[in-house]
Amino acid sequence: MFYVNNLNFTYKKSNKETLTNVSFSLKEDRLNILIGMNGSGKSTLLDCITNNFKAESDEIRMPSTKEISYLTQNNYYTPKNLGKDFIKLFLGMITKNEKRLFEQNFYDNLTDLEKEKYNHLLEMELGKMSFGERKWLLIVMFSHLNRKLYIFDEPTSGVDPLSRKMILEKLQHILSKNGICLIATHQLQDLVHLNPHIIFLNKGKVVFEGLYEDWLSSHDTSNPDIAFEQTIINI
Repeated sequence: MFYVNNLNFTYKKSNKETLTNVSFSLKEDRLNILIGMNGSGKSTLLDCITNNFKAESDEIRMPSTKEISYLTQNNYYTPKNLGKDFIKLFLGMITKNEKRLFEQNFYDNLTDLEKEKYNHLLEMELGKMSFGERKWLLIVMFSHLNRKLYIFDEPTSGVDPLSRKMILEKLQHILSKNGICLIATHQLQDLVHLNPHIIFLNKGKVVFEGLYEDWLSSHDTSNPDIAFEQTIINI
């Protein structure tokens, strides 16, 4: 099991902690979802557990950087490049063994619908793809790397309903190959049928950790937006 105990982080030239005594564990049998308001410290926390930022803690038990697949919100691309050019660039960033395994297994593990979408995007310029298509292409590649932990920052933000559905299915697929998946998101309605493990971060502190359904029940509602608001109000 991967976990964090009493993690603290303060940005340089700041007198106020961004993260305070943050503790949580990641579950292996379901998606782990990090939620919270803008500015609550979600992206900072992801950067801390992936060693992009140096944090103080009693204990952090996470895989090494090489064993983590981390897809941030900020992904740069050249609009005129084709989808296949982007894939070549991606393959050039991983090890030779990973590239060999990826090329052997990637396409065969796609569903028929995914193959159709993938083949369509290969010859399309990145700048002509929709935001959802570019994000799906990134996620489908990252999710097929052989890693112990997969982290995605806002993977379904700003995408169309079909792309969002396909992205969530791909994230669920990670669990079937014994990977652990951590997602930061604002898209609470996406979670209704997943019953994930929730980590609620507010003002740099974990204010709830547990099953999604238990979180809703604790606020006597089936509406995640209401539960979200009440969690903030009741702190």
